[in-house]
Amino acid sequence: MIGCISMRIRNFREKDLPEVAQIYQEAMKADELVTVSGDDFVQWFTQPELDALANAFVVSDDDDELNTWGQAGTLDGLDGEIVGYTLVTFRQDGQGYHFLCEGTVLPQYRRQHVGRILLVGACNRARLLASEFEFEAEQEGVPIYFEALLPVRDAAAARLAAKHEMQATAEPAPAGLCLYRCTL
Repeated sequence: MIGCISMRIRNFREKDLPEVAQIYQEAMKADELVTVSGDDFVQWFTQPELDALANAFVVSDDDDELNTWGQAGTLDGLDGEIVGYTLVTFRQDGQGYHFLCEGTVLPQYRRQHVGRILLVGACNRARLLASEFEFEAEQEGVPIYFEALLPVRDAAAARLAAKHEMQATAEPAPAGLCLYRCTL
C-alpha cells in the first residue's frame, strides 16, 4: 500500500477542535460561503447540548505504509491529518424529528469518498439515536428525518445525496447550501 492514502472515521476528540475549525474556514472560503469567526464556530461546535464528543466524527488520512488493513480500523497513536468532519444535531418540530448532518471536507480531499464516509457515519449515529423514540414516533405518525446541508456549488454534493436516497427540499437553508432529506 505504499503511496496509498487510507481514510479512517473516528469520533471527534477535544484535541481535534483547532483542526476542525480550520477545515471549516478553508471549506467555506472555497465554497464562497459566509463564514463565522473561528471563535464563533468553536463556541457553536462545543455547545453542551450538541454533545460533540458523542455526535461528531472526523475522517483522517492515515498514510501509514505499515498499516495494511485500509479502512478497517485505527490503531491508537496513529492519527493522520483530519480532512473532514461532521456533527449530527437534533431538533423536533410539528413536521417531525430531524437529525441534521453539518460538516465539510477540505477542498483538496473532495471526490475521494470522504463526504460519503462522513454521511454514512452521521446516518448511523442518527439511526442509533432515533431508536430511542422510533416506536413512539411511528405510533404518533410523525416521521424521523435524516438531513444534510450540502454546498450548492459542488456538483458532487447532489450525487452524494442521491446515493443516500436523499432529496433536495424547498425549505430555507443558509445561503449557498441546500437541505437534503430522507426518512429513516
